[in-house]
Amino acid sequence: MMHGPKHEKLPDFAVRFIGYSADVIARKGNATYANLDFVSGCTGLFADDGWLLVPKRSDLGAFIADLPLCVDKLKALAESATRTSDKARIEMHCGEGEISLNRGADIDGFVRQITQRYRQIGPILEQAEKIGSGIKRPPYSDYIDEIARTGLSRVVFYGDAVFIDGKLLYRPERHTFFVEPTKAEQKFMVTPASIPR
Repeated sequence: MMHGPKHEKLPDFAVRFIGYSADVIARKGNATYANLDFVSGCTGLFADDGWLLVPKRSDLGAFIADLPLCVDKLKALAESATRTSDKARIEMHCGEGEISLNRGADIDGFVRQITQRYRQIGPILEQAEKIGSGIKRPPYSDYIDEIARTGLSRVVFYGDAVFIDGKLLYRPERHTFFVEPTKAEQKFMVTPASIPR
C-alpha cells in the first residue's frame, strides 16, 4: 500500500528576535503572546483585553499564581473607571508587576486567558531568554546615540526560533533596516541597511 508524503505539523509558537527584544508569536491568529526586553529585563504577557508586565521573566510564574488575589481590586477599579473616567485603559500595580486593561474588559476572562497563555508558553519564555541573552548586539547606548546623531533607528532582525517537541530551535539570521520618522505623525519609512553610518 502506498502512502502519500508525510506532512510535518507546523509549530504552534515561534519567537522573533528583533533588536533588543523577542516576541513570542502564536501561529493561530499570528497573535503576540509575550515580549522579552533584553535591556530592562522586563517581560510582558498579552491577552485580548490587556497585558501584564513583570520586572524579570523569572517573576512571571509567581505573579500569575497570585493574579486571582488581584481580581476584586481590578473589578472595583474597572467599575469606578467606567463611571468616572474618560481614559481608554485601566492600570494597576500589583506587587512588583503592572496590569493594564481595556476599559470594559471582562476581568475574569482576562485572568483565565492570561493564565492559559502562560501555561502554554512558560517553557518557551525561559529558552527564549537564554537564546536572546546570548545574541551579540551593540550596547544599547550606541543604539540611542545613533538615533540622536542620524535621526534614524537601526533595527536588526537576528532570526527566529520554533518550538518543537519541548525545544526552542533557533535559526540565526541577520537583516538590518533603518526606520525613519516621516512628517505624518507616528508614521515611519523603512529602508534597507544601505545608509552609511
